[in-house]
Amino acid sequence: MPTPPIRVERLCPARREDFLRFFDHERGPAFADNPEWARCYCHYYHVAKVLPWKEFAAAGNRTAMTARIDTGEQEGFLAYAGEETVGWLNAAPWHKLPHACDRMEVDRPPLDVPDHAAAAVLCFVIAPAWRRRGVARALLDGALASFAARGIRVVDAFPFKAGADPTPADLYHGPAALFAAAGFAVLAETAELTVMRRRL
Repeated sequence: MPTPPIRVERLCPARREDFLRFFDHERGPAFADNPEWARCYCHYYHVAKVLPWKEFAAAGNRTAMTARIDTGEQEGFLAYAGEETVGWLNAAPWHKLPHACDRMEVDRPPLDVPDHAAAAVLCFVIAPAWRRRGVARALLDGALASFAARGIRVVDAFPFKAGADPTPADLYHGPAALFAAAGFAVLAETAELTVMRRRL
């Protein structure tokens, strides 16, 4: 049977249940091979660093993300193969990510455009069975096309510096090669990650 094409959709309240099914740690595929991260629900970068992340439980993160989706505060992109949710990209305009740089322990890249005209790509989560099948690239391409259509002019990314044999946990910001192939250029580096930017 041929592999169905990957379809990318912007997150919205109508797609909330797809997001939750993907992440629900008892049944969802998002962290099927990384159960220690299953409580996250991709909430981590939306929590102020002064708050103790280790005390945030799965149920609370699920509730918070549900509320963010329902109010339109949570942005991002879901990847589908047929009707199956196979991937997620947390990416949003900078003005909706006030805590991300503190959590990454990186200086926020300077902007020459307003916050609402710039965006950041944070987390990729790909179902284990769908890794190395072009899902991350489809998500990034979909995000860039959506951002461009909305008037976003600058997109930043923060790939971790992974070793020769990286694990999925090393690549959840996306590999640097993925961003380079999509036209991103290096802006800065820290010991842990590379800051990259593309202008749309």
